[in-house]
Amino acid sequence: MKLYKLFSAIGLIAAMSFTACTDEVDYTPAPEVSTPGVYFSSEEEVNFTIDAQAGAQVITLYRLSGEGELTVPIAAAGDTDKFTVPASVTFASGATSAPVSITPLVDAMENFATYSLNLTIDDEFTSPYILNAWEGTFTFAEGEEWITIGNCQYTDDMCGPLFSNPCFTWAVEIQEHYNTAGLYRLVNPYGCATSPFRSYCTLSENYVVVNATNPSKVFFGDNPNARTTTGVDMGYGVMTFGLQAFGALADGKITWPVKGLVIYDNDGGYYANQSGAFCIDLTGLK
Repeated sequence: MKLYKLFSAIGLIAAMSFTACTDEVDYTPAPEVSTPGVYFSSEEEVNFTIDAQAGAQVITLYRLSGEGELTVPIAAAGDTDKFTVPASVTFASGATSAPVSITPLVDAMENFATYSLNLTIDDEFTSPYILNAWEGTFTFAEGEEWITIGNCQYTDDMCGPLFSNPCFTWAVEIQEHYNTAGLYRLVNPYGCATSPFRSYCTLSENYVVVNATNPSKVFFGDNPNARTTTGVDMGYGVMTFGLQAFGALADGKITWPVKGLVIYDNDGGYYANQSGAFCIDLTGLK
């Protein structure tokens, strides 16, 4: 009885589906839009790096038809106090594109800071089917973002001890961020000329960021969960390292607790800093 009811239900659904296929379906076309069809291309540049001599940066506004001269208002949003933006752009008769000049007010910008700007076209001139907005960023960079402050003494308790080597110490160039005290960068610590691991380092250029802006919570890279490459390959893949615990900056030395670091190669991860010797010593910068 249950089997019969199941077959009956399936047959009913099939019959209903078949009937629906024969019904006529009403189609409502999208409303016609009668505007000049002004738009921004999705291929327009959106990220600019500028300096004091950069001057106006130009993007392009487009329209679907070149009929007649056309003036189009532009609305700006974002960090508008950092830019001069035209209130409108005029298409010449026959032209389907027009330049939009954006002038950064560099005297009002902070060095190595990034500012955003949004430009939109009113619905009267565009269409819901094309791109009527543009959003870009401008990074003002004058001079060097990282300043070399000398050579620190770098003691490795990661790569070496993993292969039963001692904890070597050598001089490494260290830089500090232009406007962020405590944000450091080591210049290729394992590939530099003084490194005992130089012949094993696969990277001719490598920067290791050390974030000591909070002296009690020091970490590497952009965030505490990131892994950092050493560039060193001793036959088991390039070694990277990460945190088990935060480090600390005290008395001019950056240190980590025992087993506060982890070293990785292709075979997996291992506790590092097992003797607690890992150190970035800033006391004798020269």
